[in-house]
Amino acid sequence: MDPDLDFLVEVWDGLKNYITKKDRLQAAEQLITIFDENADLNNIQENINMFDSAMKNAIIGHFGLDEDDEDEEWD
Repeated sequence: MDPDLDFLVEVWDGLKNYITKKDRLQAAEQLITIFDENADLNNIQENINMFDSAMKNAIIGHFGLDEDDEDEEWD
């Protein structure tokens, strides 16, 4: 797997337990924005199923994906 994605998974899994459920989407969106600016997230779509629902929704929203696009490849 991609080291940047591994790091994102590790950071998210470590932090999400300290974030209330109602705030998790906003926190995930902020984390995705930071990682997108500073890391290589080119393979995130094909690995989207490794994330929980808050992070999946943040990824879909950030990259402008439809939920149906999860199984399709990016150009």
